[in-house]
Amino acid sequence: MNSITFRKASKADMEWVYETFRTTMKRYIEDTWGWDELFQQYGFAENLPPSSFSIAALNSVTVGACSLTEKPDHLWLEMLLILPDYQNQGLGTRILQTIQTEASLKQKPLRLSVLKVNPAREFYRRLGFEISGEDTWSYKLSWTDSDLQQLL
Repeated sequence: MNSITFRKASKADMEWVYETFRTTMKRYIEDTWGWDELFQQYGFAENLPPSSFSIAALNSVTVGACSLTEKPDHLWLEMLLILPDYQNQGLGTRILQTIQTEASLKQKPLRLSVLKVNPAREFYRRLGFEISGEDTWSYKLSWTDSDLQQLL
C-alpha cells in the first residue's frame, strides 16, 4: 500500500493550499453564495493560519491538506482538501481515518461543517459522521468513537 505522510504546513505552503481550496471548493461556494475571489483570499488568509494545516503526501507527492483545530471539548475539522487527480482513490478515507484515530486517542468527538451542495456529505456519512445540526447552507456533522461514546 502506498504510504501517506503528514507534515505541518509552513507559510510557504499556503499559496498551494489556497489554490487547492479554490480548485476543489469554488463550485460549491459559488453555488451557495457566489464566488468573490478577493473575499475568499482574505477570509482564507485571516482565518486559517498555516499552523492549523497539515500537508498530506503520497510517496513524497503532495496530494492534499487538512486543517484541524483542537477545541476544549472536540476536534474541529475545518477542511479536508484532496487534489482532483487523487480523489476517489481512498486517500481522503485514509486521511480522515487518521484524524478519527487522533480524536479517539484524545477522547474527543470530531466535528465539521459541510455545504449542503457538496457531495462530500456522503463521504463523511460512510465514515460514521451523523448530522448534528444544520443551517441554511450547511450540515453540521459529528463523529464519536463508539468506545468513547460509552464513556460519555
